[in-house]
Amino acid sequence: MIPFLQNAIGFLIQLFPCAIMIFLPFPKEAYRFRRKSIFIWITLISLAAAVIFSAVLCLRDMSKYPKHIMISNLFMLAAVVLVLAAYIWLVRESVMKKILVFLIVMFYAATNFVLVNLSYDIIFTYNEPDTTYYPYTERFLLLYAAAAVLLLPLMLTFVMKPLKEYIRIIEPENMKREFLVVTVSTICNFIMMIYCDTVMGNSGAFDLIMLPMIFLMLNQILIYWVIFRESVRKKHDAEQRKSMEIQQLQYEKIANDIENTRRMLHDLRHHYNSLNDMLEQGMFDDMKKYLEDVIQTTYKRDSEIYCKNMTVNGLLQYYAGLARSEGIRCDIQAVCDELTIDPPDLTVIFGNAMENAIRACGRYPEKPQISIKVGVVQGQLAIEIANSCKEVHLSSYYKSEDGFLPAEAFLSDHKGGGYGLRSISDTAQKYHGSVGFKFDAEKNIFISRIRLNMCMVKP
Repeated sequence: MIPFLQNAIGFLIQLFPCAIMIFLPFPKEAYRFRRKSIFIWITLISLAAAVIFSAVLCLRDMSKYPKHIMISNLFMLAAVVLVLAAYIWLVRESVMKKILVFLIVMFYAATNFVLVNLSYDIIFTYNEPDTTYYPYTERFLLLYAAAAVLLLPLMLTFVMKPLKEYIRIIEPENMKREFLVVTVSTICNFIMMIYCDTVMGNSGAFDLIMLPMIFLMLNQILIYWVIFRESVRKKHDAEQRKSMEIQQLQYEKIANDIENTRRMLHDLRHHYNSLNDMLEQGMFDDMKKYLEDVIQTTYKRDSEIYCKNMTVNGLLQYYAGLARSEGIRCDIQAVCDELTIDPPDLTVIFGNAMENAIRACGRYPEKPQISIKVGVVQGQLAIEIANSCKEVHLSSYYKSEDGFLPAEAFLSDHKGGGYGLRSISDTAQKYHGSVGFKFDAEKNIFISRIRLNMCMVKP
């Protein structure tokens, strides 16, 4: 009974953390089924696999040492293949994101395995040899448990936590650099671990290998932590810079408008003098023609003023200009003055919503148009953006007939999907607001509705 429990617990300690970690970084909308149900089934299947594995070993003749090694390796390989197949099918995210998570989980598994084997050789080399012919003896079981206690919190805190934020806000087409760094560094780390465990390990210098192995492990964790944290920080910095650039453009426009007004007033004095001279000389036909020319030139406008709020007006001018430059009709109605919402947050909302709208219109060339309505209603900033859209991809939890849906209803791994919708939703929550998104397949329109409560204090 004791060998049965040892093998079952050892197999579970080795497999179960990896099976859970591979699903952890993804948001709930990325799964085909409910996240809680998936985790329950993973737990039950892992327990069943551990029991079957231990039963197979205990029922077989283990008098020969290589036999249990071969069976345990084959069983573990089969379990890994099954977990990987379930992972590929259950998670509906981009391939690049899936590979990133898979590499990191494999790094944890490989590091755990190598450290346990090296520790065993160092601790028990000079002691009485272990004559038990099972893969998870009492010694190995204690080492695997200790390795999990030490390594798992490091991975969850310094790798999985920033990785989850990274996957949530970074779009697949913008993660090539991080993907390359993670892939190359992980493969190099695997090669070094194999070299230490096989080539140097065969020489018996286990105590010399342990420190370099620990250094490699910590260095790789640091690489993961830095690259994911820095990528998220750069994303936020880029949004801040975009906000500042738009505000700078707005300030420059105001300065140009002031200068144009001063110039127009100066010219207006000359017009009055000219008209007065024509009036005194009775040149009425010349006066009429002169007034027509003045009216035609004076009231030309370089750009529209949509509302009195400088930030919102600047954002609308900027993105309306981008839309019109791509041949997209843009209708705007905006009525708002002073707002208690920070300009960077307004930039996140308008920037993501308008970029989505322009991208969707680009895939619907028949009648591309965007309609924007902005106003203040009962202390809330209300924003509605409707744009031409050919198709969207919904999570299996939701149906298009359900009306306005939350951001997590729209999958971001498909073209035309909800890029940036989560950022809009997160920003709205800061102001105790609400968001809703709807796709009308009959009219080929995607509608975004955002409400920000200006009376509430941000947390």
